[in-house]
Amino acid sequence: HLPNGAVGSDFAQLRTADLAGNSLKELPSAIGTWTGLHNLLCGGNQLTDLPSAVGQLAQLQKLVLSGNRLRTLPVELAKLGKLKTLMLDGNCLAEGMATKQFNPDVFSGDISASLEELDVSGNALEELPRSVASFRSLKRLICHDNRLKAFPNDLGSVSSLQYVDASSNRLTFLPEKLFVDLTQLSEMWLKGNPMERLSLQKSEGFEDFLERRRQRLDAKID
Repeated sequence: HLPNGAVGSDFAQLRTADLAGNSLKELPSAIGTWTGLHNLLCGGNQLTDLPSAVGQLAQLQKLVLSGNRLRTLPVELAKLGKLKTLMLDGNCLAEGMATKQFNPDVFSGDISASLEELDVSGNALEELPRSVASFRSLKRLICHDNRLKAFPNDLGSVSSLQYVDASSNRLTFLPEKLFVDLTQLSEMWLKGNPMERLSLQKSEGFEDFLERRRQRLDAKID
């Protein structure tokens, strides 16, 4: 548990709270008093859920929850209109989705306009939450080491995507015209999926994707 003295109006100007690796089982609702917080780092704990008060952290830009036991996320997360990075890798989100505890619309709302990086890798997910397709600024989607059999059909609507890592899943196909719709995509990792390489290469827009990939690599060399 967090000590009582660590929360309250005296900490309204706190910018970063690093609580990683403390075996925390819960966060108090009083974290909502950290109204000026930009970075909340809670990786490597034993959290099973988050308090709804997280929705009061209106200035939050980075939320790291890697390596916990989260099965669900509060709907109030959708209020975080300045959040750019959300790390949820190594949790138990598939359990929450299977038991309907996980709200599939949690990524709708204000967060859909601000988030730029989402990591849900290592959650045993068989599908991505449907609200993933509502993101309007997402650049990096990291979902490797799950059990995904397919992407949402409307993933192509996330036109800001530049990087997707879906390696080590169970994907056999991609949504039709994904490479056509994702005109900024220049890096995609699909290793460890039972997908036919030839059919992938025949996908509409794949040649344009390869050209963007080449330009990205050339820019690195320069």
